[in-house]
Amino acid sequence: MDYLYCMPDLNNTRENCEKIHNILARMSDKYKLNIVPEPVKAKYFGGLDYYKKYRIYKEIREIGGNSAEAYLQADEKEMILSVCKNQQEQELMKSCIYAYCYPAQMVLKSFNDRDKKK
Repeated sequence: MDYLYCMPDLNNTRENCEKIHNILARMSDKYKLNIVPEPVKAKYFGGLDYYKKYRIYKEIREIGGNSAEAYLQADEKEMILSVCKNQQEQELMKSCIYAYCYPAQMVLKSFNDRDKKK
């Protein structure tokens, strides 16, 4: 099955991790996606029991072409940000690391900052 990983920043507090969980729950409801939280092994992250990574089961782009591009596509960004209620929630979701998981490799993705006004 194809999925997109969402891994929150390790510096997030328990409260921020819960906010990310709630944002992803809204995304699941709006887009009818199966989003599964998974615990992260404590030996890597110092026993943060509230820290979870998420599998977002959705159709992902075929490997090849621009699949190695480091940024999320416009429709993926829109899907993630459209369920955020305020700027703080958007910044939380932008701080997450995303990855396409293919059978033979994982391709990391992130939000690009080209859209930000300087």
